[in-house]
Amino acid sequence: MLQPISLTLAALILILVVKHIRYVRTNPLRKFNGPKSGGFLFGNIKDTLLTGYAQEWMKKYGRVFGYAGILGETRFFIADTKAIAHILHQATVYPKPDGVRYNLSQIVGPGVLVVEGEQHKRQRKVMNPAFGNAYIKELTPAFLEKSIQLRDIWAQECISTVDGIYRTDGIEWMAKLTLDIIGSTGFNYSFNSLGSKVESDELQRALGVMMSPNAAMINIVKGNFPLLRLVPTPQEKVMDQARKTMNSIGTGLFAESKEFLRASGEKDNWRSRDMSSLLLRANTSSSIPENQRMTDDEVLAQVPTFFVAGHETTATTMAWTFFALTQHPDIQRKLREELLSLGTEDPSLDELNSLPYLDAVVREVLRLHSPVPFTLRVATKDDILPLRTPVTDAEGNVHDSIPIRKGDMIDIPLLAMNTDPAIWGEDALEFKPERWEKTPAEVSALPGVWGNIMSFLGGARACIGYRFSLAETKSIIYVLLRSFEFELAIPHDDLVSRASIVQRPYLRSDPGAGAKLPILIRPVVNV
Repeated sequence: MLQPISLTLAALILILVVKHIRYVRTNPLRKFNGPKSGGFLFGNIKDTLLTGYAQEWMKKYGRVFGYAGILGETRFFIADTKAIAHILHQATVYPKPDGVRYNLSQIVGPGVLVVEGEQHKRQRKVMNPAFGNAYIKELTPAFLEKSIQLRDIWAQECISTVDGIYRTDGIEWMAKLTLDIIGSTGFNYSFNSLGSKVESDELQRALGVMMSPNAAMINIVKGNFPLLRLVPTPQEKVMDQARKTMNSIGTGLFAESKEFLRASGEKDNWRSRDMSSLLLRANTSSSIPENQRMTDDEVLAQVPTFFVAGHETTATTMAWTFFALTQHPDIQRKLREELLSLGTEDPSLDELNSLPYLDAVVREVLRLHSPVPFTLRVATKDDILPLRTPVTDAEGNVHDSIPIRKGDMIDIPLLAMNTDPAIWGEDALEFKPERWEKTPAEVSALPGVWGNIMSFLGGARACIGYRFSLAETKSIIYVLLRSFEFELAIPHDDLVSRASIVQRPYLRSDPGAGAKLPILIRPVVNV
């Protein structure tokens, strides 16, 4: 009995191997030179976790080529603006691959960042009111209030030192600040992270575990080898506990919002203005047909999305903002002068948006330090990718389009597009806010949803919370930079960038310590 089964399995494996070899050998990208594979099992996957991989590859191999993925699969590297626009504006044809969705689901669950197709459209339609510009304006005072709380803590820390200079970790404080902000604006809840509440400490540890490079590597492997998802690892036990912590806290917060809605009975004159309340209100609105509303499970699935997307990415953006300003004291001074010229501690969002240099600095940070360095898509049918710039293969043939086959994986290098010298000029890798006074004409071809940069993506899968992130970032900068000067507390070359879901700064001298940004903070004189 066992022999026929063994022969059948062997035959199936042989068929799969032959199909795979045929797939690889008939791939049109074999005609283009690309990076040498690091091995059959993982190919060049480990390279893609290193920030800057895409820029180096583009220099060597151009804008269109293939590189090795899991088990020798070929991934398309596409750095052409027309091709990227084509992909992003056909979200149903080019969804996230299953492995990527698995990876994300281990962090944020089955929320709007993970689901695809009609389910994504339905969730996004319900969530849109909570991220509209009018509502974000109402949140600005909360952004400022929490930032002022941190300002006062830092001021006291400076006073307590002998030389008046406070040495600390910028990432740790930004994580605390943005967690308190998302607690207040997302759930009308005080985590009191700035006050070291135990509950917030647990959530911070949970998020730290889930966003670590080790966790990312485990999720990548299991995302691409589904059978391995059945095999537990020691790291996953820690991750499971982290998810339980985050889900427990988030579920309780959503339950409180739901109970408020039930008890108040004031659907049209609802008093609570946090995002979870707005989401619950929108989901019960008469404007949303019953069959298009989210289930309770779908609503709860947005909790970790709010935590991660509304907390982790802004904390990372602020860390890179501090880094950039410490490297350019002249820019730091110029920005501070503009912020002080406004003459108020509680500006409106319109007033913040009226500051051109603040806007330019935020744009430049997000351009040069995009929190998410790349994204992957998979073709669900055969297609033709149009190219803005024709490419020449190894045989000398010129191509103005690239054939795509169902199942092909595509790497869209967001950070590399943001820093491409052919688009931004020879100074593309320099931090230069003045470039936003007059950007090159080529920049307009980038299909980003904001500022012609790719950091928030574009098309139907563009970041739903980009307005929230921008308003929060500007508010934090406004409060803190008016009161303090910032300096890097370590040599510049000790800082490296590593990517998991987002790219964060690490110490070359102590990579095991996790994401770190040691900075010196001193009060501004005569403020």
